[in-house]
Amino acid sequence: MREESSSSQNVKLYIASITERGSSGEGFTVRLSDGSSFFVSSTFFERHGFAEGMVLEENEMDILEEEEQRVLALRKAGDLLSRAEQSSGGLFLKLKKKGFSDAVCRQAVDRVVELGLLDDERFATFWLESRLRQHPEGRNILYQGLLARGVAAESAKEALSRVVKEDVMLQAVLKAGSKLSRRYGSDEGKLRRALLRRGFSQGEIRYFFEHN
Repeated sequence: MREESSSSQNVKLYIASITERGSSGEGFTVRLSDGSSFFVSSTFFERHGFAEGMVLEENEMDILEEEEQRVLALRKAGDLLSRAEQSSGGLFLKLKKKGFSDAVCRQAVDRVVELGLLDDERFATFWLESRLRQHPEGRNILYQGLLARGVAAESAKEALSRVVKEDVMLQAVLKAGSKLSRRYGSDEGKLRRALLRRGFSQGEIRYFFEHN
């Protein structure tokens, strides 16, 4: 048994067939002589020169495996982006949870950014506008919320400065205060502390009480 195993390990694999997938340049399936197959991108052969009948060395097997991981990660990234806007950090973590290596995750994220499918500032703008409508909070808590969702600090700051103007914050504190008033009634102390926990400044809270 041991001799047979050793002998089989010395058998060189070769590329039995290369088949195009789909009609829109989706990529190719590379099938090996042992029946295994790999999905590669349409530019793979230009970069590596693989061809049918080619006998593969061990490092070339590694190249095939790495290429398939890159293709699958990029496909998964596209699938996630088709469902909802993503941040670069958030998408990276979701791909990593699927078992892809850090390097493959980073390449996939960089590629969708390059294609214009992912933009941290666009995601941040969308999230801020949605958050202010549904659960208004102060600037610092909004900023921390963006960081927690994988938005880079610089992109988070730029989105905040663009979206969260002074008049927006005043409307936000009025909306938040109105909702919290239903819980705390006429207890000004509790209401004030609740607004502070929401991240509103003393000036914004004072504005709320002046208009209620």
